[in-house]
Amino acid sequence: MRPVSRGEVRLTGADVGDAVAIDGAFLREEADLVALERCIELCREIGNSAALSEFVKREVMPGPISGSELREFARNAAGTYFHQSCTCKMGRDEMSVVDGRLAVHGIEGLSIADASVMPRVATGNTMASTVVIGERMADILLA
Repeated sequence: MRPVSRGEVRLTGADVGDAVAIDGAFLREEADLVALERCIELCREIGNSAALSEFVKREVMPGPISGSELREFARNAAGTYFHQSCTCKMGRDEMSVVDGRLAVHGIEGLSIADASVMPRVATGNTMASTVVIGERMADILLA
């Protein structure tokens, strides 16, 4: 839930209709791949535990693999829920894009009010946090 890998979203041109280039950098950092492997191992341990034995016939995926085979399985089978966030983080440091009023630093009249302003990836569903951000933007606009 707290990936180390960091992707990027880049503008491809100055026109508002120009597409953006998105690189999710999914599993690019070794720590993320190790965490995923450990997660698979933990799920196997739980699924193969004595407490669940009456409900389990066999392990369907990934099967009896380990080492480099398990790593390859993790890389090929994993995906995201596509709840991207934190691409335009709120804050005051050099990596921040918006301030506490959701205004983009250095661009007058432009604000962002979505999950991209979250400074860190939420460990739960992003919807609740995104609703709060939208409510905050509504308050700012009404004021």
